[in-house]
Amino acid sequence: MLVYNGESVKITVVSDGNPDTVIQPGEYAKLAGELVGFATDMFHVLEDGEWYAKREHCYSGADVEIYNNRK
Repeated sequence: MLVYNGESVKITVVSDGNPDTVIQPGEYAKLAGELVGFATDMFHVLEDGEWYAKREHCYSGADVEIYNNRK
């Protein structure tokens, strides 16, 4: 799956079957698997915040866009 960081800070994505992956602001990373269960032990962002994954109508063209509700 193609994952997009929609925030202005780097994030570390932790997901089953992948090494911990740092994604710079506005950048993409290709991760293996379906990345189901966001905000669980299976797939989450390591940095502090109220992170959510957008899976539909992604502006970036990615399969998943990650954003933080806490600003």
